[in-house]
Amino acid sequence: MTTNIFDGHARVMATDSRWSIEYGCWLIYLDDTGYEKIERRNGFALMFAGAGGVIQAHKNWIRSAPSNFSNMPGTKGMSVCMVEEKSGEVVFQKHQDIEADNVFCAGTGARPAYNCWSTNKCSKKAVESAKAKDNYSGGDVKYIDFAASKTNLVDYNASALLDIATVSANIWKRGIAMKIHSTPTVSPELPFVKAQSLEEEEKEVRSQIGQLVANGTLTATAPCDGMHSDWSNEDNAKYKQAMARMFGWK
Repeated sequence: MTTNIFDGHARVMATDSRWSIEYGCWLIYLDDTGYEKIERRNGFALMFAGAGGVIQAHKNWIRSAPSNFSNMPGTKGMSVCMVEEKSGEVVFQKHQDIEADNVFCAGTGARPAYNCWSTNKCSKKAVESAKAKDNYSGGDVKYIDFAASKTNLVDYNASALLDIATVSANIWKRGIAMKIHSTPTVSPELPFVKAQSLEEEEKEVRSQIGQLVANGTLTATAPCDGMHSDWSNEDNAKYKQAMARMFGWK
C-alpha cells in the first residue's frame, strides 16, 4: 500500500493507513494500526512512504531532538514530503511519484489519487478513491488540515509507543492475506509450491514471514517506487538543510 497526498492550495495532507508485507506471491496487510505515515515536529510535518525500517529510524532520530547530523539514518528506502505547517511551504520533497500544480503524491495509489484530486480538489476524497483501485492502500484516511487546524492523527504520545516491529508482527499474526501474483516478484520461490490448497500455502507463507519478522529481516512497508532508488548527495544535503530549519540549527 500506500497513498500519500499533499495539496498545497488547500494546505491538506492525507494518507491511507494500510501497512503491508509482500512476500513471494502474497500480500498480507493490516489497516488502522495506529502507526502513522505522518510525523510532526516543531511546526513541520513529514509525510513518509517506503520501507518501514527506514521510516522508523527517521522517526526515532527526529523524536530524539538531535543537535546535529552525526546520527542521521540513511535515506535510501523512503520517500518524504516535508511541509511547514503555518505557511504550507514544501521545504523538502524526494521520490514523490507525482508533483504537479503544487500537489505532491507518493505511493502505489498516487495516480488514481491525483486523477481524483484533479476533478474534486479534495485530498481526503483522493485517498478514498485510490483505496478502491490499489491493493496496497486502505483503512481510515488520516489527515492534517493545516488551514483549519484539524487532524485525526493518533495522539503523538500514543503513537510513539508503537514501532514498526510491532506493526510487522501484527500483520504476520492477524493481517489479511491475498495471493496477488502467479509467480513471485519480490522474494525467491518459496519451498511450498506443491501446497495442495491456498489455505495450506497461506499457512506456509505466514510461517516463513513470522520467522523473518521475528529476526528483523522483514518489516512492514508503505510501498512507493522511490523506495528502490538512491538519494543523490544533493538530495541528502537539501534534506539536512530542511532538518536544520526544523530544529533551529545554525
